[in-house]
Amino acid sequence: MEEWDFVDDRELEGWKGACICMTCQHFSYGVDRHCHTLLGCNLRQKQLAQGDHLTKKCKLWAPTWQKEMGWAAEAG
Repeated sequence: MEEWDFVDDRELEGWKGACICMTCQHFSYGVDRHCHTLLGCNLRQKQLAQGDHLTKKCKLWAPTWQKEMGWAAEAG
């Protein structure tokens, strides 16, 4: 993820509500070699600027599997 480019601001829109990048099925995170948190979109294979995951979304937003199947669907 460290080598990915950043998502262009024109691809994201400001949003107030539950449909933000952090709640998207494609959202991911990791750390770089300096232990800094990296936020990204697996579908786009691009990083998100710090804070964008809390206030922005895009047209590719999809609900997480946890919301559709429950937190531990395998236990059902």
